[in-house]
Amino acid sequence: MKVTTVAGGGLLLFGVLALAGSGASALSTSRFLETAVTTSGVVTDLVPKRDSDGDVLYSPKVHFRDRDGGSVVFVPNMSSRPPAYSVGEGVEVLYAPGDSGDARIRSFFSLWGVALIAGVVGLILTVVGSGLLLWPRWKARKVAWLRKNGQKVAAEPVEVMLDRSLQVNGRHPYRILCQWSDPVSGETHPFRSDALWFDPSPALGDQPLTVWVAPDNPRRYHVDLTFLETR
Repeated sequence: MKVTTVAGGGLLLFGVLALAGSGASALSTSRFLETAVTTSGVVTDLVPKRDSDGDVLYSPKVHFRDRDGGSVVFVPNMSSRPPAYSVGEGVEVLYAPGDSGDARIRSFFSLWGVALIAGVVGLILTVVGSGLLLWPRWKARKVAWLRKNGQKVAAEPVEVMLDRSLQVNGRHPYRILCQWSDPVSGETHPFRSDALWFDPSPALGDQPLTVWVAPDNPRRYHVDLTFLETR
């Protein structure tokens, strides 16, 4: 199984799970708002927390009284730097009737932040994962079309380069650079192979490489690397 397939499937799975979590969080918040009681509260302290990078963030500690007169203190699951609130600042509080411990500050991020972040992350992972899964199929269709409709040319190898624009697990792939001179126009066209995760130099030699070129667009091509399997 190809690495792109495994990675794409994993990212797609996590993306779908994140989107599901986003939907569940949004649904929970919507149901909470349907019955929530509104009251006034005040920020009594700023609670420091450290994130995964070691930076100090601050969460507000909020005090309010429920409709039964009970004193309630809670710290919402939100942190920021600089602090989003200051000590002594008044805030609007929402809490569940019969469960004043389930309280939240009435602000967009406090209510919808989890759903928003999970939704954005889930969408990105889903798009990237789907792209990795669909890329091999699109690539195979492109190669099949070029083999059927394109021009087969013999390109002279120029060099093997390390593609530092791409990195996976600390490694850069190799690419074979070659070129072909159009005998009709005299124009030289450079070509670059797909990424290779091993150095193809020992198997390259001086023999020309087969390249399939679209008849109407020399920038659409495919460098045939099947010779590496036999060498």
